[in-house]
Amino acid sequence: MATKQLRGAAAAALVLIAASPTSAQTPRPHLASVGVEELKRIYLQCDRVASRTLLDMATAAHCSMVSEELQHRVFGGDFDGLVAWWRTQKAKPAEAPPEALMGDNEYQTP
Repeated sequence: MATKQLRGAAAAALVLIAASPTSAQTPRPHLASVGVEELKRIYLQCDRVASRTLLDMATAAHCSMVSEELQHRVFGGDFDGLVAWWRTQKAKPAEAPPEALMGDNEYQTP
């Protein structure tokens, strides 16, 4: 039960960070060269992984930054637009296994 609460808290924290008014002002130069389709793919993988397990701090931070970048670049900072798109994508099957989520960061299933 505590694990479900921690997962919920981590997911809520990601949503709050992404919705933060200051998040659009946070520099994310390491994501500047990442294409929109890749940002979308990573965002959806983050969502899938976070729905099954607790993210470590590095992965949670990376997912949050990807969310902010996607919200800024694709949805003009509109969080509701990001959520509406996410809802349309959530039902689709995953394109890649969650192990491919972060590249340099290691992801291990519990």
